[in-house]
Amino acid sequence: MVQSSGKGTYLVGARAASGRGVSVFDDRVADRVRRLLDDGTPPNTKRAYQSDMRYFWAWCSAIGWTDEPILPVPPDVVARFIADHLDGLDEEVDRDLIERGFKARPGRHAINTIDRRVSTISAYHKAKGLQNPCADPLVVQVMSKARKAAARRGERPRKKKAVVKSVLDRLLSTCEGDRLLDVRDTALLLFGFASGGRRRSEIVGATMENLEAVGDSYVYHLGITKTEQEGDGGTVPVSGRAAEALRKWLDLSGITAGPIFRGVDRHGNVSPEGLSDRTVARVVQARARLAGLDASIFGGHSLRSGFLTEVGLQGKSLLEAMALSRHKTVQVAAGYHQSGAALHNSTSNLAG
Repeated sequence: MVQSSGKGTYLVGARAASGRGVSVFDDRVADRVRRLLDDGTPPNTKRAYQSDMRYFWAWCSAIGWTDEPILPVPPDVVARFIADHLDGLDEEVDRDLIERGFKARPGRHAINTIDRRVSTISAYHKAKGLQNPCADPLVVQVMSKARKAAARRGERPRKKKAVVKSVLDRLLSTCEGDRLLDVRDTALLLFGFASGGRRRSEIVGATMENLEAVGDSYVYHLGITKTEQEGDGGTVPVSGRAAEALRKWLDLSGITAGPIFRGVDRHGNVSPEGLSDRTVARVVQARARLAGLDASIFGGHSLRSGFLTEVGLQGKSLLEAMALSRHKTVQVAAGYHQSGAALHNSTSNLAG
């Protein structure tokens, strides 16, 4: 049996169905389906799941519950996991996790981290066809109260600052040198912003095979994206100075196939390999630092959020912007758009 959830599709408790005495879902078929489901899960998602579960089992060992995985995990253990990380671990538990390399620093977890790890525990049980402790009323209630408690304590989701057009121009001003690295960074920043606020994975995953020249501009076929895992992410334009910067990078780098954005060493040699998604954040932060800005407040998502925030600042249509950003829901996109549009609210100056 195959089951779908918000975290993906999982094989759960498959039993051989037979007709005329012939099994149609034996162990061999089950293995093939598992491989198919595994191949269909984005690599970043798999790595995040594995990291979260390693941390959870390390915590189970540190509190003295078990040194080996016990499945299914009892709901009260998950409830304690939430409470421990919201309020702060016991000092000896915290120290143990740090010494073993599972925790970077002492202190509480952010509510977003707790929420993600509980979601991973839930997905882990679904994948194995086991009773899900995270669906237990106790865990559901504790997680709900944890979110409210975190909000009352003043904890807000940590978001990197948006790179709006004025900030983008400052970043680009640091790329005016003759180095090939400057040319690449100009193209990368403008592609990421102007084509609709691309995700880090979409920037580093961009390939020549999906790029199409149309006159002085380009169209880019997104293919597989975070929200379109079947390869039909839509088409976005790359025009204006973004197209000029991209053309200059491609001409000087000599790239005709494979990844568009690649590493450049200090001698100006272009790597045959594409960039990692972390490189996008490093480029944004490095250029922010050179521009005299606080680099720590920017990240890889800053180009995406900056595009939608700038759309709001300029009073442009949210729906037209979503056609480029490829957001699935208005709720998420509107949050960025409204932060930019707030100053244009006709009721904002009633006090004079």
